[in-house]
Amino acid sequence: MTDNRDPLTVRTVDEAITLAPYLLGFAPSESLLLIVADDGAACQGFVARVDLGDVASAAAMDSFAYRVISLAGQGRTVMLAFSKDQDRGMAVLHLATRAMKGMNIGDAAWTDGQSWRSVFCDEQNCKENHPYIPAPKIAAEAVYRGLTVVPSRTQLVDQLSGPGRTCDPDTRRLITNARRRLSRRSDDVVAARCRALVKSGSPIDSAVVVEMAVAAQRPEVARTLWMTMEREHAAEWLTIWAQALAMIPDRMAPAPLALCGLAGWLSGDGAVASICACRCEGMAGGADLPEALAAIVGAFVPPKLWDVMDHDPTLIAHPPLDE
Repeated sequence: MTDNRDPLTVRTVDEAITLAPYLLGFAPSESLLLIVADDGAACQGFVARVDLGDVASAAAMDSFAYRVISLAGQGRTVMLAFSKDQDRGMAVLHLATRAMKGMNIGDAAWTDGQSWRSVFCDEQNCKENHPYIPAPKIAAEAVYRGLTVVPSRTQLVDQLSGPGRTCDPDTRRLITNARRRLSRRSDDVVAARCRALVKSGSPIDSAVVVEMAVAAQRPEVARTLWMTMEREHAAEWLTIWAQALAMIPDRMAPAPLALCGLAGWLSGDGAVASICACRCEGMAGGADLPEALAAIVGAFVPPKLWDVMDHDPTLIAHPPLDE
């Protein structure tokens, strides 16, 4: 794992287990996690997580492997199965090592957070599981790089969820006022205002956050904000859309959810992108944005490709058959 500081080197299974929650943003459970070293990887800093239940069969694992092998390249890969059930975790690891046998697998281990066992332990005549020994230096380095952890994926989901069908009176008032302010402005003017506010670096209060959520209800504005989002400002967009989602009712959520997921993906927060994509499922509206986000997340597209790929959400969600 690297950034603009010195590389963060992981040498042991204990260190990989310690680092995993910081890479995901939450403590994993019942999950298969792939951590790929930058050296030799096709995608720098590539990390992939999937629920164990989604890769419990050989066919499902083969489908998952098909999506990740090309991105992992020959980067040295550590596979971790997080599960309270050792047999379940080890079974998934055996499926994974078989399906991804062409990858450079450094280790593949099950852990329940208390102990761990590698699929290679049998070859090394290890009779007992190894106690998990946290690596405080790795944790400190992760925090230094700005990586944070919430106790569970459920808590992260809660942070990206709103009040439900209705919102509080103050938010309703802000929504009404925003609709009034924007009612006589064209889509182009509204979209330009949203982008200018983010790029200005000025403080964003609740009224502005709600105004952006109201603006995103217009399909053309939402599409423009999607297509013009830049990696340089993705973190600012992520903060805004996450705040909006905590305030607005569900009926207004599809486009802001997709834009929040896009911002999370572009800023390297795959967990946010994945959760937003899941929340979008079954929601109507959003001008193809929810489907485009699902396509990006499902294909493990690396964020750096945003610089060269077509940003049109319709093409991302429904690519031509000949491509």
